[in-house]
Amino acid sequence: MIALFPLSQPATLAAILEELRPGTSPKWGSMQAQQMIEHLDVIVRHSAGNKEMAVVSSAEMLPKLRRWLETDKPLQRMIENPTFRNTTLLHPGLGTAILSLHEGLAHFHHVYIASPEHTSIHPVFGPLDYEGWMRFHQKHFRHHLTQFGLLEE
Repeated sequence: MIALFPLSQPATLAAILEELRPGTSPKWGSMQAQQMIEHLDVIVRHSAGNKEMAVVSSAEMLPKLRRWLETDKPLQRMIENPTFRNTTLLHPGLGTAILSLHEGLAHFHHVYIASPEHTSIHPVFGPLDYEGWMRFHQKHFRHHLTQFGLLEE
């Protein structure tokens, strides 16, 4: 199952994030490095939680969207999700934000291993289980790590 989200492995992610600096500029978009890390962390933690959230996609579109989630196609550039918009920083610095992301990922895996039936709502894809969230997070992490030049396109 981990093959669906290799970027969640602590050693893999740590090696990639070693290159990220507070002043690293994105190739596109307006997020700063710490905002991007906190954005990933907020969504990872949401995916392990129980927060109610509206699904913006129609019931008719959900099967097609979920099929897309199972492909290797990347998220498009400049995509915006107003549901998860970070406006203020949550941590005092980039290093603290990265530590929080690692903790959030460990929590994510723990929740789904302890409760395999757990699901959480994604605003576009609807209720996702562990596999669904793993697929989404891999795409989402790749998107933002590519945005900051930490992975090749």
